[in-house]
Amino acid sequence: MSRNRSFTVMELLVVSCLIFVFIGIFAGYAGLVLKIGRETALRNELVSIRMAVEYFKIVNGRYPFDLRELVNKKLTKKENNLIITRNRFIESFRLDAEGYLIDPFMNRYDYNAQDNRVHSNTQGFLLW
Repeated sequence: MSRNRSFTVMELLVVSCLIFVFIGIFAGYAGLVLKIGRETALRNELVSIRMAVEYFKIVNGRYPFDLRELVNKKLTKKENNLIITRNRFIESFRLDAEGYLIDPFMNRYDYNAQDNRVHSNTQGFLLW
């Protein structure tokens, strides 16, 4: 007597349900990891932008009027003992259609020229 060694419909259904459960768990975990990665990138970019604003002040004697000026203005300073290895104050991470820097969550960075504060417009990260 020979027994057929194929899977039954019930076994295939159970295995496919388990696969879908694992995919659901992985998708939730992957979304969390992506959010943490974006938060880390946001922190790093804010530090870089704030340092570039201060560097702009050192080189030009004033703060920039907006972040587009920080991205677009050439870094030029002519003194005898000064060596400049960069061409711009900051390399643009991501720009929107108007030339403003945008954060990893695709919202504009906000720059206040009066108090020289840079922060993100993403909800939940406004005070960073």
